[in-house]
Amino acid sequence: MNSFEIHIPTRIYFGKEKADAFFDRLHDYGTNVLIVIGGGSVKKLGYLDEVTVALEKRGMEITLFEGIEPNPHAQTIDKAATIGKENNVDFVLAFGGGSVMDASKAIAGLIHDNEKEIWPFVLGEPKHKTMQGALPVITIPTTAATASEVTPHAVISNPDVKGKSPVSYPFFKPSASWLNPAYHTSIPLETTRDGASDILSHVFENYLLGGNDSPPADRYSEGIMQTVLKTLPLVEKDPTNEALRGQLLWSSTMALNAMQVAGRKLYGFIMHNLEHALSGYNPELAHGRGLAIIYPAYFKWLMENNRAADRLALLGEKLFGINIQNQDEAASEFITQFEHWLRENGLYQRLSDVDIPETAFDEIAAYAINVYGGGYPLDAAGPMNKSDIIEVFKKTEDQV
Repeated sequence: MNSFEIHIPTRIYFGKEKADAFFDRLHDYGTNVLIVIGGGSVKKLGYLDEVTVALEKRGMEITLFEGIEPNPHAQTIDKAATIGKENNVDFVLAFGGGSVMDASKAIAGLIHDNEKEIWPFVLGEPKHKTMQGALPVITIPTTAATASEVTPHAVISNPDVKGKSPVSYPFFKPSASWLNPAYHTSIPLETTRDGASDILSHVFENYLLGGNDSPPADRYSEGIMQTVLKTLPLVEKDPTNEALRGQLLWSSTMALNAMQVAGRKLYGFIMHNLEHALSGYNPELAHGRGLAIIYPAYFKWLMENNRAADRLALLGEKLFGINIQNQDEAASEFITQFEHWLRENGLYQRLSDVDIPETAFDEIAAYAINVYGGGYPLDAAGPMNKSDIIEVFKKTEDQV
């Protein structure tokens, strides 16, 4: 195994029975809270009332900001931070999906540093890596997808430049997170599917490129993937089942808490780099949906470039029980079986199906290289240049 360092400072409360313990803990972070939500579904469903009552019961002063977009806009984040500063908030409570949690981290950083705009701080911009701190961030995730409830990452979109880029700091890691499956039983089926795709991506990424040095990380990752593959179809049939929703929610948290890569070689998240460039171009594209579109094409590209065939074959054995001695044949059969799973679960599409035309591939690939590669090829266990990225995008058009 390779050496590694992990720090997971987030205090996690799982289950609706942990509500009182969670809300009692919040006094550690202050008494003046900025609640950040998205389009208002938590308000319509009555969940926001439950949270505000619990906070008011504990003497909290509340400021509400609503309207965070599915791919959070830098400009909206800037507005929220201004409101937070005007109200002298002590901490930020994100109540929503990954976009709301990501936005809240950026808001907390802007308030702490008394800055006005977040975009200059993202990867590829002049102030990248210069933030000094953030207010405490608390999360109540309402989707099982990004694991933003335990990570130091926030991904920000900027429609003005058709860009999407991350900003990451250790102090962005949430101080406390309440994982309540009861808040997931009303998630639309499409959102549930996109979230499951995102969960898988977090373990696929390093599993494929990180090598064979950490069998514990492999078994851990395979367990998460097996759970998602099995549970998503069950949730589709029984969407209000809290136990099933809880399995997806906990799988999401486990998939990006750093345990899934421990002991392997570290590589960048290549599929995320490509998808962020895609949904930067089209902010209406859900992150998990973009990843699902990329999967088969990227896997086939790896095979054609003699990369990760052994790992793809191992996935075939562990996830689908494929027993083929020839490594390349086993890897190819895994891709076929996984394509079938995507198709059966409404996740098998082309980029043209989500309003990304082939004429845009060059522009999007160039953005991925410039922002995520710093102007150089991406490192996908070997160079992945602009023409390679365009090739992956083109392969998605065969997915019919």
